[in-house]
Amino acid sequence: MPIRSHLVPVVVPVALALRRAGHEVAIATGSAVAEEISRLGVPVLVLPRALAPEEVGRRPELMAGTGFSPEQFRQWRPEVTGPLSVPLFNGLMTAEFAGDLLDAAKTWRPDVIVRETNEYGGYLAAEVLGLPLAVLDIAPLISRLVPDLTERLNRLREDLGLPAIEEATHASGLLTAGLLPEPWYPEDQRTPGHRYYRVPATTDEQPLDPAIVDFPADRPFVLAGFGSNAHSLLATGSELMRSTVDALGSLPVRAVAVLGSEQAVAAWTGPRPANVHLASFVPQRSLLGACDLFLTHAGFSGVREALSAGVPMVAVPLFAEQPENAARVHGLGLGVHIDPAGLTADVLAAGLERVLDEPSCRSAARAFQRRILGLPALTAFTDALESLV
Repeated sequence: MPIRSHLVPVVVPVALALRRAGHEVAIATGSAVAEEISRLGVPVLVLPRALAPEEVGRRPELMAGTGFSPEQFRQWRPEVTGPLSVPLFNGLMTAEFAGDLLDAAKTWRPDVIVRETNEYGGYLAAEVLGLPLAVLDIAPLISRLVPDLTERLNRLREDLGLPAIEEATHASGLLTAGLLPEPWYPEDQRTPGHRYYRVPATTDEQPLDPAIVDFPADRPFVLAGFGSNAHSLLATGSELMRSTVDALGSLPVRAVAVLGSEQAVAAWTGPRPANVHLASFVPQRSLLGACDLFLTHAGFSGVREALSAGVPMVAVPLFAEQPENAARVHGLGLGVHIDPAGLTADVLAAGLERVLDEPSCRSAARAFQRRILGLPALTAFTDALESLV
Protein backbone atom coordinates (compact mmCIF):
# COMPACT_ATOMS: atom_id res chain seq x y z
CA MET A 1 0.00 0.00 0.00
CA PRO A 2 1.24 3.55 -0.70
CA ILE A 3 1.81 4.35 2.96
CA ARG A 4 5.32 5.26 4.09
CA SER A 5 5.12 3.43 7.42
CA HIS A 6 4.09 0.25 5.55
CA LEU A 7 7.02 0.43 3.17
CA VAL A 8 10.14 2.11 4.53
CA PRO A 9 10.82 0.16 7.75
CA VAL A 10 10.57 -3.36 6.25
CA VAL A 11 9.59 -3.66 2.57
CA VAL A 12 12.35 -1.39 1.28
CA PRO A 13 15.16 -3.09 3.28
CA VAL A 14 14.06 -6.51 1.97
CA ALA A 15 13.99 -5.18 -1.59
CA LEU A 16 17.46 -3.71 -1.18
CA ALA A 17 18.78 -6.99 0.27
CA LEU A 18 17.39 -8.87 -2.73
CA ARG A 19 19.03 -6.39 -5.10
CA ARG A 20 22.37 -6.84 -3.32
CA ALA A 21 21.96 -10.59 -3.81
CA GLY A 22 21.72 -10.00 -7.56
CA HIS A 23 17.97 -10.24 -8.08
CA GLU A 24 15.77 -7.91 -10.09
CA VAL A 25 13.29 -6.26 -7.74
CA ALA A 26 10.55 -3.65 -7.96
CA ILE A 27 8.00 -2.38 -5.47
CA ALA A 28 4.50 -2.06 -6.94
CA THR A 29 2.63 0.75 -5.19
CA GLY A 30 0.92 4.10 -5.72
CA SER A 31 2.41 7.35 -6.94
CA ALA A 32 2.19 9.01 -3.49
CA VAL A 33 5.35 7.24 -2.29
CA ALA A 34 7.04 6.48 -5.62
CA GLU A 35 9.56 9.32 -5.48
CA GLU A 36 10.76 8.45 -1.98
CA ILE A 37 11.01 4.73 -2.71
CA SER A 38 13.00 5.44 -5.88
CA ARG A 39 15.29 7.78 -3.94
CA LEU A 40 15.97 4.95 -1.47
CA GLY A 41 17.26 2.83 -4.32
CA VAL A 42 14.36 0.57 -5.33
CA PRO A 43 12.63 0.74 -8.74
CA VAL A 44 8.89 1.39 -8.52
CA LEU A 45 6.05 0.02 -10.62
CA VAL A 46 3.51 2.82 -10.24
CA LEU A 47 -0.03 1.44 -10.03
CA PRO A 48 -2.35 4.29 -11.12
CA ARG A 49 -5.32 3.33 -8.94
CA ALA A 50 -3.36 2.51 -5.76
CA LEU A 51 -4.26 5.44 -3.49
CA ALA A 52 -2.73 6.66 -0.26
CA PRO A 53 -5.22 7.34 2.58
CA GLU A 54 -5.09 11.09 1.98
CA GLU A 55 -6.02 10.53 -1.69
CA VAL A 56 -9.06 8.33 -1.15
CA GLY A 57 -11.31 11.36 -0.71
CA ARG A 58 -10.92 12.09 -4.43
CA ARG A 59 -13.08 9.03 -5.14
CA PRO A 60 -16.11 8.95 -2.81
CA GLU A 61 -17.32 5.70 -4.41
CA LEU A 62 -14.46 3.85 -2.70
CA MET A 63 -16.12 4.44 0.67
CA ALA A 64 -19.68 3.76 -0.49
CA GLY A 65 -21.34 1.09 1.62
CA THR A 66 -18.61 1.06 4.28
CA GLY A 67 -20.44 3.32 6.73
CA PHE A 68 -17.31 5.46 6.87
CA SER A 69 -16.69 9.01 5.72
CA PRO A 70 -13.74 11.42 5.86
CA GLU A 71 -15.84 13.67 8.14
CA GLN A 72 -15.25 11.15 10.93
CA PHE A 73 -11.59 12.12 10.97
CA ARG A 74 -12.33 15.78 11.53
CA GLN A 75 -14.64 14.95 14.46
CA TRP A 76 -12.54 12.26 16.13
CA ARG A 77 -11.62 12.75 19.77
CA PRO A 78 -10.30 9.40 21.04
CA GLU A 79 -10.58 10.47 24.67
CA VAL A 80 -14.35 10.72 24.09
CA THR A 81 -15.22 7.98 21.59
CA GLY A 82 -12.28 5.59 21.89
CA PRO A 83 -10.37 4.03 18.97
CA LEU A 84 -11.42 5.13 15.50
CA SER A 85 -13.13 2.41 13.50
CA VAL A 86 -11.77 2.42 9.95
CA PRO A 87 -12.44 0.01 7.06
CA LEU A 88 -9.64 -2.59 7.08
CA PHE A 89 -10.53 -4.29 3.80
CA ASN A 90 -11.90 -2.64 0.68
CA GLY A 91 -12.96 -4.96 -2.12
CA LEU A 92 -12.98 -2.32 -4.86
CA MET A 93 -9.51 -1.01 -3.99
CA THR A 94 -8.17 -4.58 -3.77
CA ALA A 95 -9.62 -5.48 -7.17
CA GLU A 96 -8.17 -2.35 -8.73
CA PHE A 97 -4.76 -3.01 -7.20
CA ALA A 98 -4.81 -6.55 -8.59
CA GLY A 99 -5.86 -5.29 -12.02
CA ASP A 100 -3.12 -2.67 -12.15
CA LEU A 101 -0.53 -5.21 -11.00
CA LEU A 102 -1.63 -7.70 -13.65
CA ASP A 103 -1.25 -4.96 -16.27
CA ALA A 104 2.25 -4.14 -15.01
CA ALA A 105 3.18 -7.84 -15.08
CA LYS A 106 2.61 -7.99 -18.83
CA THR A 107 5.96 -6.28 -19.31
CA TRP A 108 7.66 -6.62 -15.90
CA ARG A 109 7.40 -10.37 -15.39
CA PRO A 110 7.96 -11.49 -11.80
CA ASP A 111 8.95 -14.97 -10.65
CA VAL A 112 7.54 -14.44 -7.16
CA ILE A 113 5.23 -11.87 -5.54
CA VAL A 114 5.72 -10.62 -1.99
CA ARG A 115 2.84 -8.69 -0.46
CA GLU A 116 2.62 -6.80 2.81
CA THR A 117 -0.03 -7.90 5.26
CA ASN A 118 -2.59 -5.20 4.55
CA GLU A 119 -2.54 -5.56 0.76
CA TYR A 120 -4.43 -8.41 -0.96
CA GLY A 121 -4.26 -7.34 -4.60
CA GLY A 122 -0.84 -8.96 -4.83
CA TYR A 123 -2.34 -12.21 -3.58
CA LEU A 124 -5.00 -12.17 -6.29
CA ALA A 125 -2.47 -11.31 -8.99
CA ALA A 126 -0.20 -14.16 -7.88
CA GLU A 127 -3.15 -16.57 -8.13
CA VAL A 128 -4.04 -15.41 -11.65
CA LEU A 129 -0.42 -15.61 -12.79
CA GLY A 130 0.23 -18.94 -11.07
CA LEU A 131 3.18 -17.50 -9.13
CA PRO A 132 4.47 -18.36 -5.65
CA LEU A 133 3.42 -15.86 -2.99
CA ALA A 134 5.14 -14.70 0.20
CA VAL A 135 4.10 -12.19 2.88
CA LEU A 136 5.99 -9.57 4.86
CA ASP A 137 3.90 -9.54 8.03
CA ILE A 138 3.96 -5.87 9.02
CA ALA A 139 0.59 -6.08 10.86
CA PRO A 140 0.19 -9.61 12.26
CA LEU A 141 -3.12 -9.17 14.09
CA ILE A 142 -5.04 -7.09 11.56
CA SER A 143 -6.79 -9.99 9.80
CA ARG A 144 -8.53 -10.88 13.10
CA LEU A 145 -10.56 -7.68 12.66
CA VAL A 146 -12.08 -8.80 9.32
CA PRO A 147 -14.09 -11.87 10.38
CA ASP A 148 -15.64 -12.34 6.93
CA LEU A 149 -12.33 -12.07 5.09
CA THR A 150 -12.69 -15.50 3.45
CA GLU A 151 -16.06 -14.52 1.94
CA ARG A 152 -14.72 -11.18 0.74
CA LEU A 153 -11.73 -12.81 -0.92
CA ASN A 154 -13.93 -15.44 -2.56
CA ARG A 155 -16.12 -12.76 -4.15
CA LEU A 156 -13.01 -11.23 -5.71
CA ARG A 157 -11.67 -14.63 -6.72
CA GLU A 158 -14.96 -15.43 -8.47
CA ASP A 159 -14.72 -12.18 -10.47
CA LEU A 160 -11.27 -13.32 -11.66
CA GLY A 161 -12.41 -16.85 -12.51
CA LEU A 162 -10.54 -18.40 -9.57
CA PRO A 163 -11.96 -21.25 -7.46
CA ALA A 164 -13.19 -20.57 -3.94
CA ILE A 165 -10.93 -21.05 -0.93
CA GLU A 166 -11.91 -22.49 2.45
CA GLU A 167 -9.80 -20.24 4.69
CA ALA A 168 -8.37 -16.74 4.37
CA THR A 169 -5.02 -18.12 5.53
CA HIS A 170 -4.66 -19.23 1.88
CA ALA A 171 -3.58 -15.63 1.25
CA SER A 172 -0.51 -16.24 3.44
CA GLY A 173 1.04 -18.04 0.49
CA LEU A 174 3.98 -20.39 0.89
CA LEU A 175 6.04 -18.22 3.20
CA THR A 176 5.32 -15.55 5.79
CA ALA A 177 8.06 -13.44 7.34
CA GLY A 178 7.07 -12.68 10.93
CA LEU A 179 8.90 -9.69 12.39
CA LEU A 180 8.64 -10.69 16.05
CA PRO A 181 9.24 -14.07 17.71
CA GLU A 182 6.52 -16.72 17.56
CA PRO A 183 5.06 -15.99 21.05
CA TRP A 184 3.75 -12.67 19.74
CA TYR A 185 1.43 -14.58 17.42
CA PRO A 186 -1.74 -16.11 18.89
CA GLU A 187 -1.85 -19.79 17.93
CA ASP A 188 -4.64 -19.27 15.39
CA GLN A 189 -2.40 -16.81 13.50
CA ARG A 190 0.51 -19.20 12.99
CA THR A 191 0.76 -21.02 9.67
CA PRO A 192 3.14 -23.77 8.46
CA GLY A 193 4.83 -21.18 6.27
CA HIS A 194 5.73 -18.81 9.11
CA ARG A 195 9.38 -17.94 9.63
CA TYR A 196 10.50 -15.38 12.17
CA TYR A 197 13.12 -12.68 11.64
CA ARG A 198 14.81 -9.77 13.37
CA VAL A 199 14.60 -6.36 11.68
CA PRO A 200 18.10 -4.85 11.87
CA ALA A 201 18.53 -1.28 13.07
CA THR A 202 19.02 1.36 10.41
CA THR A 203 22.32 3.21 10.21
CA ASP A 204 21.18 6.53 8.74
CA GLU A 205 19.09 8.06 11.54
CA GLN A 206 19.67 11.69 12.44
CA PRO A 207 21.46 12.61 15.70
CA LEU A 208 19.38 13.54 18.71
CA ASP A 209 18.37 17.09 19.45
CA PRO A 210 20.89 18.50 22.00
CA ALA A 211 17.95 19.43 24.24
CA ILE A 212 17.26 15.70 24.63
CA VAL A 213 20.92 14.73 24.84
CA ASP A 214 21.44 17.15 27.73
CA PHE A 215 18.55 15.92 29.88
CA PRO A 216 19.85 15.15 33.41
CA ALA A 217 20.15 11.45 34.25
CA ASP A 218 18.39 11.82 37.60
CA ARG A 219 15.01 10.31 36.65
CA PRO A 220 13.52 7.60 34.42
CA PHE A 221 13.35 8.61 30.75
CA VAL A 222 10.02 8.29 28.89
CA LEU A 223 9.26 8.66 25.19
CA ALA A 224 5.66 9.46 24.17
CA GLY A 225 4.78 9.10 20.51
CA PHE A 226 1.53 8.30 18.70
CA GLY A 227 2.88 7.56 15.23
CA SER A 228 3.00 9.37 11.93
CA ASN A 229 -0.74 9.27 11.11
CA ALA A 230 -2.63 9.96 14.33
CA HIS A 231 -1.94 13.70 14.57
CA SER A 232 -3.45 14.37 11.15
CA LEU A 233 -6.62 12.49 12.12
CA LEU A 234 -7.36 14.11 15.49
CA ALA A 235 -10.11 16.70 15.76
CA THR A 236 -8.94 20.20 16.62
CA GLY A 237 -10.57 19.93 20.03
CA SER A 238 -8.98 16.63 21.04
CA GLU A 239 -7.32 16.66 24.45
CA LEU A 240 -5.12 13.62 23.79
CA MET A 241 -1.80 15.44 23.51
CA ARG A 242 -2.60 17.94 26.28
CA SER A 243 -3.44 15.07 28.64
CA THR A 244 -0.23 13.30 27.61
CA VAL A 245 1.96 16.30 28.39
CA ASP A 246 0.06 16.99 31.61
CA ALA A 247 0.53 13.37 32.75
CA LEU A 248 4.25 13.36 31.97
CA GLY A 249 4.68 16.72 33.70
CA SER A 250 3.10 15.39 36.88
CA LEU A 251 5.58 12.51 37.26
CA PRO A 252 9.20 12.36 38.45
CA VAL A 253 10.48 11.55 34.94
CA ARG A 254 12.28 13.19 32.04
CA ALA A 255 10.18 12.88 28.91
CA VAL A 256 9.94 13.65 25.22
CA ALA A 257 6.48 14.09 23.69
CA VAL A 258 6.38 13.90 19.88
CA LEU A 259 3.76 16.20 18.37
CA GLY A 260 4.20 15.14 14.75
CA SER A 261 5.27 18.33 12.97
CA GLU A 262 7.18 21.58 13.38
CA GLN A 263 3.88 23.40 12.89
CA ALA A 264 2.29 21.52 15.80
CA VAL A 265 5.20 22.42 18.10
CA ALA A 266 5.09 26.09 17.05
CA ALA A 267 1.30 26.25 17.53
CA TRP A 268 1.27 24.41 20.88
CA THR A 269 -0.72 26.33 23.50
CA GLY A 270 -0.90 23.56 26.09
CA PRO A 271 1.20 22.97 29.19
CA ARG A 272 5.00 23.16 28.99
CA PRO A 273 6.34 21.39 32.09
CA ALA A 274 10.08 21.75 32.60
CA ASN A 275 10.64 17.98 32.56
CA VAL A 276 8.97 17.45 29.15
CA HIS A 277 10.57 18.31 25.80
CA LEU A 278 8.14 18.86 22.91
CA ALA A 279 9.50 17.52 19.63
CA SER A 280 8.24 17.44 16.07
CA PHE A 281 10.13 14.22 15.30
CA VAL A 282 12.73 11.93 16.90
CA PRO A 283 14.79 9.00 15.57
CA GLN A 284 12.50 6.65 17.45
CA ARG A 285 14.30 3.35 16.96
CA SER A 286 17.58 4.80 18.23
CA LEU A 287 16.05 6.77 21.08
CA LEU A 288 14.09 3.81 22.44
CA GLY A 289 17.39 2.18 23.36
CA ALA A 290 17.91 4.98 25.89
CA CYS A 291 14.37 4.85 27.33
CA ASP A 292 12.83 3.32 30.44
CA LEU A 293 9.26 3.45 29.11
CA PHE A 294 7.43 4.02 25.82
CA LEU A 295 3.97 5.62 25.71
CA THR A 296 2.60 4.48 22.35
CA HIS A 297 -0.52 4.10 20.22
CA ALA A 298 0.52 0.44 19.72
CA GLY A 299 1.17 0.54 16.00
CA PHE A 300 3.03 -2.65 15.14
CA SER A 301 6.24 -0.92 14.03
CA GLY A 302 6.47 1.00 17.29
CA VAL A 303 5.75 -2.10 19.37
CA ARG A 304 8.38 -4.04 17.43
CA GLU A 305 10.96 -1.29 17.91
CA ALA A 306 10.25 -1.03 21.64
CA LEU A 307 10.59 -4.78 22.14
CA SER A 308 13.78 -4.79 20.07
CA ALA A 309 15.13 -2.30 22.63
CA GLY A 310 13.71 -4.18 25.64
CA VAL A 311 11.46 -1.26 26.63
CA PRO A 312 8.08 -1.81 28.37
CA MET A 313 5.05 0.11 27.15
CA VAL A 314 1.92 1.95 28.08
CA ALA A 315 -0.32 1.31 25.05
CA VAL A 316 -3.17 3.69 24.20
CA PRO A 317 -4.55 2.28 20.90
CA LEU A 318 -6.12 4.72 18.47
CA PHE A 319 -7.24 2.86 15.31
CA ALA A 320 -6.90 -0.19 13.03
CA GLU A 321 -5.40 -3.26 14.76
CA GLN A 322 -3.83 -1.20 17.55
CA PRO A 323 -6.34 -2.41 20.20
CA GLU A 324 -5.30 -5.99 19.35
CA ASN A 325 -1.63 -5.04 19.64
CA ALA A 326 -2.23 -3.25 22.93
CA ALA A 327 -4.09 -6.26 24.33
CA ARG A 328 -1.18 -8.49 23.28
CA VAL A 329 1.31 -6.18 25.01
CA HIS A 330 -0.78 -6.39 28.18
CA GLY A 331 -1.40 -10.13 27.92
CA LEU A 332 2.30 -10.94 27.52
CA GLY A 333 3.18 -8.77 30.53
CA LEU A 334 5.12 -6.27 28.39
CA GLY A 335 3.19 -3.25 29.66
CA VAL A 336 -0.35 -2.04 30.21
CA HIS A 337 -3.26 -1.34 27.86
CA ILE A 338 -5.27 1.83 28.50
CA ASP A 339 -8.49 2.49 26.59
CA PRO A 340 -8.41 6.03 25.18
CA ALA A 341 -12.13 6.49 25.89
CA GLY A 342 -12.34 8.47 29.12
CA LEU A 343 -8.61 9.15 29.12
CA THR A 344 -7.47 11.93 31.44
CA ALA A 345 -4.07 13.08 32.57
CA ASP A 346 -4.62 11.36 35.93
CA VAL A 347 -5.59 8.03 34.33
CA LEU A 348 -2.58 8.16 32.03
CA ALA A 349 -0.21 9.15 34.84
CA ALA A 350 -1.42 6.19 36.91
CA GLY A 351 -0.70 3.81 34.03
CA LEU A 352 2.77 5.25 33.49
CA GLU A 353 3.53 4.98 37.21
CA ARG A 354 2.33 1.38 37.28
CA VAL A 355 4.78 0.28 34.59
CA LEU A 356 7.67 2.33 35.98
CA ASP A 357 7.12 0.88 39.45
CA GLU A 358 6.52 -2.73 38.34
CA PRO A 359 9.82 -4.55 37.62
CA SER A 360 8.03 -7.48 35.94
CA CYS A 361 7.13 -5.40 32.85
CA ARG A 362 10.75 -4.39 32.39
CA SER A 363 11.90 -7.98 32.92
CA ALA A 364 9.37 -9.33 30.41
CA ALA A 365 10.39 -6.74 27.82
CA ARG A 366 14.05 -7.62 28.32
CA ALA A 367 13.29 -11.32 27.98
CA PHE A 368 11.38 -10.64 24.75
CA GLN A 369 14.33 -8.61 23.50
CA ARG A 370 16.56 -11.65 24.01
CA ARG A 371 14.15 -13.73 21.92
CA ILE A 372 14.40 -11.15 19.15
CA LEU A 373 18.19 -11.19 19.31
CA GLY A 374 18.05 -14.95 18.80
CA LEU A 375 16.29 -14.60 15.43
CA PRO A 376 18.04 -14.46 12.06
CA ALA A 377 18.25 -11.03 10.46
CA LEU A 378 15.49 -10.17 7.99
CA THR A 379 18.07 -10.23 5.19
CA ALA A 380 17.99 -14.04 5.55
CA PHE A 381 14.46 -13.87 4.11
CA THR A 382 16.12 -13.53 0.71
CA ASP A 383 17.36 -17.13 0.95
CA ALA A 384 13.86 -18.38 1.79
CA LEU A 385 12.41 -16.47 -1.18
CA GLU A 386 14.97 -18.00 -3.52
CA SER A 387 13.76 -21.44 -2.46
CA LEU A 388 10.25 -20.64 -3.78
CA VAL A 389 11.37 -20.21 -7.38
